[in-house]
Amino acid sequence: MYERAIRTLALLLAAMLLGACAAAEAAFEAEPTLEPAQELRSARLRAVGDLMVHQKQLDIARQADGSYDFHPQYALIADSLADADYTIANLETTIGQYRDRDYSGFPLFNSPESLLDAVRDAGVDFLTLANNHMLDRYFEGMLNTVEVVERYGFDHGGANRSPEEQQTPIIVEVNGIALGMLCYTQMTNGMESYCNAAVKEYGVNYLRKADFAAEVQALRDAGAEVVIAMPHWGEEYNRKPEANTVALAKKMVAAGVDVVLGSHPHMVQPVEYVEAEAADGSLRRGLVAYCLGNFIDNMTKRYTDSGIILDFTLRERQQGGFEVVEPRIVPIYCWKRSDMIQAVSSLEYLESAPEGMDGGAWDRLKASYRELRELIDEDIPMIAR
Repeated sequence: MYERAIRTLALLLAAMLLGACAAAEAAFEAEPTLEPAQELRSARLRAVGDLMVHQKQLDIARQADGSYDFHPQYALIADSLADADYTIANLETTIGQYRDRDYSGFPLFNSPESLLDAVRDAGVDFLTLANNHMLDRYFEGMLNTVEVVERYGFDHGGANRSPEEQQTPIIVEVNGIALGMLCYTQMTNGMESYCNAAVKEYGVNYLRKADFAAEVQALRDAGAEVVIAMPHWGEEYNRKPEANTVALAKKMVAAGVDVVLGSHPHMVQPVEYVEAEAADGSLRRGLVAYCLGNFIDNMTKRYTDSGIILDFTLRERQQGGFEVVEPRIVPIYCWKRSDMIQAVSSLEYLESAPEGMDGGAWDRLKASYRELRELIDEDIPMIAR
């Protein structure tokens, strides 16, 4: 009798334990599974102004065998240009020999294909071809430039070989982020009047024909998550943007452009965040560099011997979309001497001159840095590389 009671109690306890385990297991299974947190994307970009090739640069690059090597002209800044996930520049020369004409500098720029070897090896990924010198070898030369630029592996925009090409949204992917690219020029120095009518119809993206809202929407519809515009605009040799340039920048931002990278004046102009009201009444904010200045050239006017590398980060928001953050600037000085022209970081050499630089050039390097520091808002830091 006693043993039977013990066995009954043991069975009851076992049943209770099994029930508790089952309940716990059910509770565990009912617990919602937490999804892993989404990893937010980001990309760091760099942008520079005018890649020019004056006659002296051609002469310096010419080798004894008749070939051209531009690598030395980029040698002191290539590491800095390449220090980004993606680098953008303005190619202000046509590429590839036109008929039987020699290569030339100002006023009708035309450079050998080997220039692109140096530009690519220096880390540039995207070339805007929309500028006032893109017709310096007429429509034929423009078409050849586009072909060669593409063959060398660059992304590009602003000059088109067909109406379909002009109407196709330009989207590049950087770190999984789709960037929509818009390229415009204010003028082509009147050369369009001597070219095939196709130039005006579709060949060059002219700023006066732009419909920012429609073109930004086309990029968004094609999947662009960030929109970058590269306008070649404004008056030459001005350190401040004209009222019309400022108004166009606001229109771009209002239309949905996130970053504006300007060129043409050959002098650095301010970099700032611009706010503008969109068509739906919302407030938009974009980073605007009115002019990045010259990067490498043989100009002699004051302030044309400096430029900037603009460094900025695209960062995904938790709630969706992207913000443009952490703008920084590498100040550039174009160091000219009888047998070489090179772009260098002025901040890197404030304490001691690069090897071979004389006192006069070093004084000018330091002065160019001070001029840029006075021009650019203190909230935007300058970095050496």
